[in-house]
Amino acid sequence: MKTEKKMKEPNQKNSISRRRFLQTSTVVAVGGAVVFGAISVPLLRRKHKLLRPPGALDEDAFLASCIKCGQCLQVCPPQVIELAGISQGFGIGTPYIIPRQGGCILCKGLPCVLACPTGALDHHISEGKEAKMGLAVISQPETCLSILGINDLVFRLEKLAKTESSEKPAVELKQIVGKLLQRLNPEEIKKLEDHTGLTGLGETAGHVLQDKLMNDQLQWLTAFVKKSAQAERACRICLEECPIKDQQTIRFIQKPGSTDGRDEIWPIVQETCVGCGLCEEKCPTTTASITITPRLKWSGSA
Repeated sequence: MKTEKKMKEPNQKNSISRRRFLQTSTVVAVGGAVVFGAISVPLLRRKHKLLRPPGALDEDAFLASCIKCGQCLQVCPPQVIELAGISQGFGIGTPYIIPRQGGCILCKGLPCVLACPTGALDHHISEGKEAKMGLAVISQPETCLSILGINDLVFRLEKLAKTESSEKPAVELKQIVGKLLQRLNPEEIKKLEDHTGLTGLGETAGHVLQDKLMNDQLQWLTAFVKKSAQAERACRICLEECPIKDQQTIRFIQKPGSTDGRDEIWPIVQETCVGCGLCEEKCPTTTASITITPRLKWSGSA
């Protein structure tokens, strides 16, 4: 009998331990739920709107339909889709785009839409011009190069000249030269070839110019660009870089200047804008002068 009693004691202790564990864990769980609930309520009700991929349903329907599978992210050619973190509450794990870091290029066939298994990205759309993501807004008119009458390539070169040489400025110069070669007239191309000793620049991306024009040649290039015919036109990069620019997403309207009497050229966003964010990404000012407001509906032109 004593042996039997001794054999039962460990089981009794285990039973008591289990009861205590369950009681303790229940208290911790309930307490944790209360604390988490207090913290998470504002997160779950967060009103900040994210820029969703093309074809996203209205936000409530999108959140209800999206299963956070990440397939849209996996098939995105420019890899600009991110997945939301815990700060988005119910939206955690859902796809969104940060325009300044990389706008949507509205790929042919919209692969992100095709990859969505639930229709959270509307399967009824197949073209970029149908993707109602939001709307571009001239949020910083005081820095907009078009309004200020400043050529974007001149602006970028002058800014580059003030930056110490590194990999990023080298990439920036390559982009500037590529864009410049698209805008120069044949006579200007010939002058550039004569100065650098390179030929065939009109037919290439001009990447071979990069090493020649960095550092000591950068000042010459800036002066050259300032004298080019294209420099007479102020920045229009928001429209030039738009993936559906054939839809005339932005019009440039001349308005009387407010201070010096100089007429200003204002970019006016049109109803055809879908809010892809590429204009915000490519805007050359330090803080983008044009930004995307997700889900914003067009209400009329100025």
